[in-house]
Amino acid sequence: MGKMKPLYDGIKLNCTIVSDTHIDEKHPMPWLPKMNLRNALKDTKKSSAPVDAFLTIGDTTSRGSDANWKMTVECFDKVPDAAKNIILTVGNHDCWNDNGFDAAMKNYLRNFEIICGRKIDKPYFSYNINGYLFVFLGNDSDSGCEASIGEEQLKWFEGEMENGGKSGKPIFVFCHQSLNQKHGLPRTWDKDENAENLWDGGLGKDSDAVEAILKKHKNVYYFSGHSHMGLGGENIRKAEGYSTFEKEGDLRLINLPSLSCGNHHGENKSTCLSVQLEVYDDKVVIRPRNTMKRKWITSVAIKDGKPYFEEKIEK
Repeated sequence: MGKMKPLYDGIKLNCTIVSDTHIDEKHPMPWLPKMNLRNALKDTKKSSAPVDAFLTIGDTTSRGSDANWKMTVECFDKVPDAAKNIILTVGNHDCWNDNGFDAAMKNYLRNFEIICGRKIDKPYFSYNINGYLFVFLGNDSDSGCEASIGEEQLKWFEGEMENGGKSGKPIFVFCHQSLNQKHGLPRTWDKDENAENLWDGGLGKDSDAVEAILKKHKNVYYFSGHSHMGLGGENIRKAEGYSTFEKEGDLRLINLPSLSCGNHHGENKSTCLSVQLEVYDDKVVIRPRNTMKRKWITSVAIKDGKPYFEEKIEK
């Protein structure tokens, strides 16, 4: 085990990103996802360089109930001050509650304020961290496994991206679901490859609209989770045509494995996987890490034969 250390000197932004923690009182071993989340927080807290944000990309809970959120709060309380900012993207599971979508959303917004120390009134919002724009998309309504990005949110999103693009700096966008038909979807949505339609595992009916906004700008990074795929790099891209890290023009797409649930369709299918986002003056680096072992993952070639993603910022 070892402390996280930035790859280079002069780091400008340092963030831990996880997805699909699925805190669940009804889990066969409810202590397990809690332990995985706490270990990720502990790994972050022990970083040799201060971590600017610890982010989840949705499905923090397996169901947005009072009990599940109480368990989640306990996890963060046990590892206080792991990062300067804590940010929780909403996922489809967080929108499910025995009392309906509105009750689930109320729980999410209330517990976001408790955990993150910031009050929000909608499931979509933005942060400015060290001068870099972070944009978070979320469900406007109960839409099952897909996302629901309404007209108001799309208009807001377009405005955020337009303003953020003026800086010339990278923009980081977070949505629980990936864009449709990326990362091997819909085939890779199910471990048995039983996809029924082209939207399976993706953002859904609003995917094209979101993608069009994303592709208007340079240096955009879109992070998603949801599909519980393992970590895949150059080898799986060559063999299967998809990977964890994909690129279309100026748009980079990163799909994270589940931190606590079984993963599939990857070269590394273990749980307890995160990525560390490191931004420097001239480049962005994203490094996969095992938060349980507190080690960088070096067995998967991500880009150019290296076990991490690195790309220069376009001017």
